[in-house]
Amino acid sequence: MSAGKAKASPDQDFGWLHRDVYRLFQRAWDRHLQASGTGITVPQSRILAELRRCDGLTQTELADHVMMEKAPLGRIIDRMEEIGLVTRRPDPADRRVRRVYLTDAIDRLYDPLWGAAFAMFDVALDGFTPEEYRTLLTLLQRIKENLEAAEAGQAAATNGRQAAAI
Repeated sequence: MSAGKAKASPDQDFGWLHRDVYRLFQRAWDRHLQASGTGITVPQSRILAELRRCDGLTQTELADHVMMEKAPLGRIIDRMEEIGLVTRRPDPADRRVRRVYLTDAIDRLYDPLWGAAFAMFDVALDGFTPEEYRTLLTLLQRIKENLEAAEAGQAAATNGRQAAAI
């Protein structure tokens, strides 16, 4: 915290509001996905989005990125592989590890999925001015950075305790 800046004092509303917004986003996303006609489910969309950002993740990395357990993720990937959206290939450096890649079939889904996303965003951001939107992004980015820094600090502390125990 910078010198001279007062620290915000969150109350119960902060946590509940975040939870409610997240829940409503999930429900809206589900409705918009269904309306898109792509047949893509919310969990599949999370996987596709993550692979779009970083194609070729291991299943373990992908599970961590989308915050899913490995077994349910594996079943979803099985289904996505059956319909031709993804493929699994051995890691060139470690053949025991399998990496997940998007196939070219994602190209036909790209426009309908983004259309569904932007339709949802239009609803969620109704009445926001461009300045309010930029402020919202800035504040969300700051929350993300604070949480990432805390997570990194916690991981470093845990690693330090583990090393000291050895």
